[in-house]
Amino acid sequence: MRPMNETAPLRHLVELYLLRCDVEGKSPQTVRAYRETLGRFLRFVAVDETAAVTPEHLYAYLGRFTHLSLETRHRYFREVRCFFNWLVDARYLDENPFRGMKNVRLPQRIVEPFSADDVARLLAACNPETALGIRDRAMVLCLLDTGLRCSELVRLSLADLDLATQRLRVLHGKGNKQRVAPFADRCQAALERYLALRGTEPGPLFLAANHLGRLQPDVALRPNGLKQMLRRLGSRANVPKVHAHRFRHTFATWAIAHDARELDVQHLLGHSSPDMVRRYSSAYRSEQAALRHHRFSPADQMLAASS
Repeated sequence: MRPMNETAPLRHLVELYLLRCDVEGKSPQTVRAYRETLGRFLRFVAVDETAAVTPEHLYAYLGRFTHLSLETRHRYFREVRCFFNWLVDARYLDENPFRGMKNVRLPQRIVEPFSADDVARLLAACNPETALGIRDRAMVLCLLDTGLRCSELVRLSLADLDLATQRLRVLHGKGNKQRVAPFADRCQAALERYLALRGTEPGPLFLAANHLGRLQPDVALRPNGLKQMLRRLGSRANVPKVHAHRFRHTFATWAIAHDARELDVQHLLGHSSPDMVRRYSSAYRSEQAALRHHRFSPADQMLAASS
């Protein structure tokens, strides 16, 4: 076992920590994010020895980002603290300088699910006479009927689609978790029509389009392309805030409203814990309570009784 007080250069330990993350199977995107955050931290603190880092260094570093969003500040704090937690666990450090420090509290934002009218307008905005419109309709129905993440949808291959069993294999889920995502008849019909145009050649399921709106064989639609398509569709349909996560939220709240078990929703969405599903359930229950409010409104009931 490594002696507790044996020192090592901070920069070297950052590289060792990133290697550990890579070896343990964290995604390339996660490791890249850690590298950027820890590199930024190293440039600011300019300290060579690990034990020389103090809470004052941390507050001065984190204080540089108070103008950024709470989500960004929360991530910068969390990713550097995780590194120092590892230093303590690996016995490179006696005590974590983050001890006693609190991260910023993230707001619990309410994400409004799409209404049935929203979905109908989005689908009506997909031109059924063009390859692009047929592809977009298939993607919208996939997002709605499966709750896939943006990154999961664009990384699907044709081999991941099984029309006979109405299943999609999600091989590139968050945290490298794999799962099966079922879909139903309307989504299947949209996929079949899209495949009649796409063809049956192996490769990405959803193809990118060129500037003329023609699908490009073997060129996968990228996440940014999907985000732009959804924004464009929302503008055309006059539906605000159209993004993949809102479809995911709609899937969850619709399932819960129609008596799906929280455990089922958890597995279908690919969550490792029930925490996020409970947030969806809480949002649904809050909305139901608001709808029932008129039955017991104190202002209406009390004033009606006294008038």
